[in-house]
Amino acid sequence: MKLWIYRSLRWAYLKYRWVKQSWTALGLGVFVILLVSGFVGIWSAQSMSHMVFFLALFMLAIAWISSRWIQYDYKATRSLPRFGTVGEPLEYLVKFRNLTSSVQRGLLWKDAVPEDFPRYREFLAFRDRCLDWRDLFLQWPTFVAQRRWAIAPMQSVPPLAPQGKTELKGAITPLRRGALNLRGITVLCTDPLGLSYQQRTFEMEQSICILPRRYQLPDLSLLVSRKNQMGDQVLTDAVGEALEFRSLRDYRPGDPTNKIHWKSWAKVGRPIVKEQQDESTVRHGLIVDSCPTPDGHALFEEVLAIATSILIQDPSQAALLDVMFMAETVRRVTVGQGLRQRAQILETLATLEPSPAHKFEAMLPMVQSRLTRLSGCICVFNQWDSTREDVLKKLAQYQIPTQVYVLMPVCPLITPDPAWSFYCRIQWLVLGQVQEDLQRI
Repeated sequence: MKLWIYRSLRWAYLKYRWVKQSWTALGLGVFVILLVSGFVGIWSAQSMSHMVFFLALFMLAIAWISSRWIQYDYKATRSLPRFGTVGEPLEYLVKFRNLTSSVQRGLLWKDAVPEDFPRYREFLAFRDRCLDWRDLFLQWPTFVAQRRWAIAPMQSVPPLAPQGKTELKGAITPLRRGALNLRGITVLCTDPLGLSYQQRTFEMEQSICILPRRYQLPDLSLLVSRKNQMGDQVLTDAVGEALEFRSLRDYRPGDPTNKIHWKSWAKVGRPIVKEQQDESTVRHGLIVDSCPTPDGHALFEEVLAIATSILIQDPSQAALLDVMFMAETVRRVTVGQGLRQRAQILETLATLEPSPAHKFEAMLPMVQSRLTRLSGCICVFNQWDSTREDVLKKLAQYQIPTQVYVLMPVCPLITPDPAWSFYCRIQWLVLGQVQEDLQRI
């Protein structure tokens, strides 16, 4: 029974897409007139409905046949940016070239955006969340619409001379985060009556990373002191030893030979090395709670949105940032000055999915190993429990200033322990009003 209903819904969805892509709004109006006049004509033998029915049928047939005879050929290329953002228009350039020996007029174009129909196992999971079959059919259109990748409006192409070229500005609005795969560009041409489309898709596989929606965050400055981290990754302007001379001392086993001060050795008769000023670095931590929640993906998506906003808006570009999150395993990615590293972690978070096989406790050893190195920390949690509270207690014990964002379905009545809350600023964010809560900080 469930499989039959799923196949029926899929068949109806495919037919709906075919009608939407093959007929114009005027053509659909004529088709409605055809149905209404045919229904009325069944009950009346002496009515104008028969004439209206055959007239509409004749117009649709002529439109469909004439659209098959339209000849046009083209080539298209587009230049996509590396990133887009959910809910924000994504603009790019598209170049068209007319490959025929005649002028092409009245062409329309749009991007071939994928529209993923739910798989059968997703249909079963959705059915389990519904109260009954009536509730399923009421919520099904919304569920399918949520799986749309982007809104790609139809745009017109100016008249193209034979072998002519033109450059247009395209725009789509992404609706989901992740890797958006654009199949190609579809060019449509209407029949002489303007009732149906003939469409042709120029296959051109391209992908763009869509980031979660972005929030305007308050000041993220957490720096109170620098920590000496000799031998750390060279990701900042000042890590390890500087060029400034500090002092001379006796040679110790293991000192590099290039540090030997040969003039002093010749004067005193024993090895002397020169010491240089040790530089310290600023290292922050970003703990992203990517564990699944019983409330579904809504909290998970908001956590990724806030984490992405922090990575984009973080003013401390000269500092190291340890991004810790849960994927297949517990992962830590260190981000420094390089824009390439920051772009890579943005792509990782944009395509991240919750891992049901892991719990937040698995992140504790990773956080524990970084406590002596951190100058500040930002935590983004999707729930509140004793395990996450223990993480904040550990950070407070090492006197690490911490900004905490906790996503909740409703605002909780929780008072943090004053013993460790001195170093931790907790901000409760309610699902559905995240930006308003951030603006009140």
